[in-house]
Amino acid sequence: MKKLTYIITLCFSLVWTACSDDFLDQPPLGNQTDENFYSSSDAGYKTLLNVYLGFYDFWGYQAARAELGNMATDDSDKGGSDAGDRPFVTDLGFGRALSNNETLQGFWAACYKAIGNSNIALEKLTVTPLLDAQGNPLAEEVKQRYLAEIRFLRAYFYLDLVRTFGGVPLITKTLLVEDRTSIKRATAEEVFAFIDEELTAVANEPNLPSSNAIPASELGRVTKEAVWALQARAYLFFAKDNKDLYPKAKDAAKKVIDSKAFALHPQYQEIFLQDGYKTKEAVFSIIMGDNPAAFIYGSTIPVYTSPRGTTGGWGFDVPTQDLVNEFEEGDPRLLYSVLSQGDIFPKSGSGQEVLDFSAYPNNGYHNRKVYLPESRRGQGWGNDAWTYHPIRYADVLLMYAEALIESGGDRQEAANYINMVRQRASNSRREDVEAIKRLIEIPNVPLAEVKVSDDLQKALRHERRVELALEYHRLYDLIRWGLLAKTMNEYSNKPGSNGKGANFKKGINEVFPIPQIEIERSGGSIVQNPGY
Repeated sequence: MKKLTYIITLCFSLVWTACSDDFLDQPPLGNQTDENFYSSSDAGYKTLLNVYLGFYDFWGYQAARAELGNMATDDSDKGGSDAGDRPFVTDLGFGRALSNNETLQGFWAACYKAIGNSNIALEKLTVTPLLDAQGNPLAEEVKQRYLAEIRFLRAYFYLDLVRTFGGVPLITKTLLVEDRTSIKRATAEEVFAFIDEELTAVANEPNLPSSNAIPASELGRVTKEAVWALQARAYLFFAKDNKDLYPKAKDAAKKVIDSKAFALHPQYQEIFLQDGYKTKEAVFSIIMGDNPAAFIYGSTIPVYTSPRGTTGGWGFDVPTQDLVNEFEEGDPRLLYSVLSQGDIFPKSGSGQEVLDFSAYPNNGYHNRKVYLPESRRGQGWGNDAWTYHPIRYADVLLMYAEALIESGGDRQEAANYINMVRQRASNSRREDVEAIKRLIEIPNVPLAEVKVSDDLQKALRHERRVELALEYHRLYDLIRWGLLAKTMNEYSNKPGSNGKGANFKKGINEVFPIPQIEIERSGGSIVQNPGY
């Protein structure tokens, strides 16, 4: 989408004129209104971009995604300057989140803002004659592609919400202020049914292209394969309640595989380096740009989760020793997932940057996948040198293998797909190409193949944890496997946990509390989850 580097800005100009009798009868000049915006050149494309911008809300969406997906689990701790730095994030992982938790409030608001923008876009673009960038009538097939992308994005944000809170209000049109007291929560099953229907319709839209057909200038836009992959994710999540969804997850993931649009990138680390979105691994990626002239400052996640001190980071998202211990001997993914105190990276021009974690609480590690050496730091610490991958091809392969295992499919085929991911890791280089020195050393020991006689469910779950480490999947994997409370209770007794996870209760903590402010705004028509 021209790499998603536009923002809609409404410009207002102050117009001076001489006094006259009909001065007050003049139309407002320079004001951008619904009427003149949607009839202006390229309004459809700009409206579409505004929906994509839901991914760029830092505190509401990006930080919350890391705080829930990573920090609320056994994969990482909060970090920060001290215990008082965003303490409500700690509460997520200790199983004591309250309904006034700032992370949850921000995430709810950010997702619904994106959904609201989607609803407005669908309403306006459907009925308005649109113009292209040259001022000519917009081709109908282009308009239908825009609408399909918007419906996908709305379904994506609804899946984020339902996996976090359970049933949520299912709002598919623009509401009026007086509607607020009639908003009710749909059941989780009703939200899932909506997501499934939307994604099915979008996948069948003939004007939505395959990843095989889009030019490099449109990388980052929704494709048919992204739709199928998100369907597979939704099916697997809700299969915890309906085992009949496993075959559907298998079929959806297989469509992505059979498209032959993607491949495992030969070098694991390169997925997270500059131009990672250009690899064949990227099924759906959010490209972070740094273009101050266009008011684009990329993502603050790299600075948020990078080491404090001379690096200038804020020190959040600290990987646990438990995660580090999950990696097998000889697995290069450990090197590319965690940083260690004492690692050395080059500074721009000359000199060295020695990572020092000694002045604040941490486990001795930080997230390598989002760390930017000085040469890759743009203004605001975000540019095309870093990409967020909501869906990677390795994830799709593992989803397919899992669906095979859980549906009683071919065990050898499932093992083969797990081994594809393991072999790519094993064949990846064992040194950090950006570093001067890394303290973690990966021995040249090949990863063993998973055998049909192995516990394939256990092997699959291990592989997801190490392959997708610190990419915000862990929480939702544990929820859908029915293992969140058990895993966190067990983790609370491990060295270095400080009791994190002890308060998790099965049957309650699989969903988080609905923000109290939303309940109050609805006049009580939105009700709280049990146990909160």
